[in-house]
Amino acid sequence: MSTTPEVPDPSLILETPRLVLHRPTRADAARLAELANDSGIAENLSILPHPYGLDDAHAYIDNTEISATRINLGVYLAGAADGFIGTASLMPRDGERFVVGYWIGRPHWGRGYATEAVQAIVDLAFGRLGVDAVAATTRVTNGSSRRVLEKCGFQFAGSGMGPSLYHRGMVPIDRFRLERSIWMSLKNWASKPGETARSA
Repeated sequence: MSTTPEVPDPSLILETPRLVLHRPTRADAARLAELANDSGIAENLSILPHPYGLDDAHAYIDNTEISATRINLGVYLAGAADGFIGTASLMPRDGERFVVGYWIGRPHWGRGYATEAVQAIVDLAFGRLGVDAVAATTRVTNGSSRRVLEKCGFQFAGSGMGPSLYHRGMVPIDRFRLERSIWMSLKNWASKPGETARSA
């Protein structure tokens, strides 16, 4: 059974043992453009432009949102002065109330940051937004993203086709879904004690 939904504060901050997630600012634009201008990232996302420049970063940041229906957060290394390493989001798509989206910059791959960020934003969805399920998609060729979702408790829900701006068309994707009942059973994530949230 879902909880009473909470409307998130625009100054929402999520904290994990190694990361802080909050709305990105224009101070992050140069680093965002540097990390996002990577074909290895763009080819696995549905709507990331490539090449990706400073104007794209400004447009993304200026249109980020924290509301009851759409949440865009930057992912930062805790305690780092210039710690931006990627983004994580919850957005409506394909009839789902919330679909998880995320990417981490190449210099930070292989360290478990994506898993930690997804766990934090999933905890937000179930714990504070009162959803009954969260969905996600990944390209069938993106084994790393699939492993992140599986470690976070997502279960395979079928295959299909999804849009790709990078490939200028549709590409094969796998769909995943995490139900509240599964999340409840995995609430004490093995890699962390659980996310906490505060307002600045």
